[in-house]
Amino acid sequence: MARFIAIEKGTGRVYGDTARFGQAGNVGSPVDAVFLFDRQHGRAPRGFGHVGRTSPSASYDVYEIEPSGSSRATVSESDAQALVDEHGTWAAALVTYNS
Repeated sequence: MARFIAIEKGTGRVYGDTARFGQAGNVGSPVDAVFLFDRQHGRAPRGFGHVGRTSPSASYDVYEIEPSGSSRATVSESDAQALVDEHGTWAAALVTYNS
């Protein structure tokens, strides 16, 4: 399965790295990755929609990490940002909807 890292659009902070969750982090899409991060952070379920990369409505930019990237989970925001810069491919911009 793919590995994803989500970056909060408004703050630039790393919302999550699917590698931090071991087998539970084996998800198939950017939306599944953010659902996983929400569950792990204790957030209420939300809906997600895809928007354009430059949309001011986007809540998250989600990057897929190529297999050549590190398989180790990142331990800090700077580690995750570096991994995205070196091995990431932009996968989706997501807008959230409260349910």
